Amino acid sequence: EKSCCADARRSGRVETPACIGIHDRETDQLVLIEATPGIDRQLTLLHEKAGVTGRNRQPVDAIMLTHAHIGHYPGLMHLGREVAGTRELPLYATPAMANFLRENGPWSQLVELGNVELIECKPASVDESGPQAVVFEPIEGLQVEAINVPHRDEFSDTVAFRIWGPARTMLFVPDVDRWDEHPGMLNRLLSGVDVAYIDGTFYDGSELPGRDLSEIPHPAMVTTMDVLAEHARMNPGSIRFIHLNHTNPALTQPALQREVAERGFAVAEVGERQPL
Repeated sequence: EKSCCADARRSGRVETPACIGIHDRETDQLVLIEATPGIDRQLTLLHEKAGVTGRNRQPVDAIMLTHAHIGHYPGLMHLGREVAGTRELPLYATPAMANFLRENGPWSQLVELGNVELIECKPASVDESGPQAVVFEPIEGLQVEAINVPHRDEFSDTVAFRIWGPARTMLFVPDVDRWDEHPGMLNRLLSGVDVAYIDGTFYDGSELPGRDLSEIPHPAMVTTMDVLAEHARMNPGSIRFIHLNHTNPALTQPALQREVAERGFAVAEVGERQPL
């Protein structure tokens, strides 16, 4: 009954959960990061933006998952026999996330029927002195490192992805509890990164009255902008907020978006492109 929801219903405004599609322009191979509840619209957009047709029952060449929260993996249901009926679609996940999918239905059926091929990617510690990840290639020429980040891990662990293309590096971290959970965590995540898509769930937390934010912790955008002020000043537009809650005023208020931009940050837009 909040005005943001009522207005969206009246206007027909549709938002989709955070995800990224990667297109190899030489081979037309596609990678999807996250399988969200909005996967149908997001795959359509990815195919349109990439100019790729004829994918039929193999809509992408690989999928990567960060964790087992409701906005990030339920789209896998569309890969099963009731919908796409994919065959051995490579699905990259941490060992904990892969185990969750194997042992819990209906996701286990995707594994049993061969709709997906689970490929475990060992995550690195967010502490540079800890274990380092094994870099993997979901498609040739695209290198990825999974890095554990602190988050509510009821069903699996949670990772950020650092992604190296031929020319540029991207960070994708849609969920994290707080940036100061581990010493040096932000430096570890942002080292050598050209563009970073990061958790912007709440603007300052006041937009969600009646909820105990300690149960759903995320770094407020205002906090992140303070912590990364110097980075943004030196690299304007390189830090791009995603995963905005529907109550986040930065999602719908142009004046607030301009204020964010003036500080050197950006609210990511659906369908925007970044070269790698």
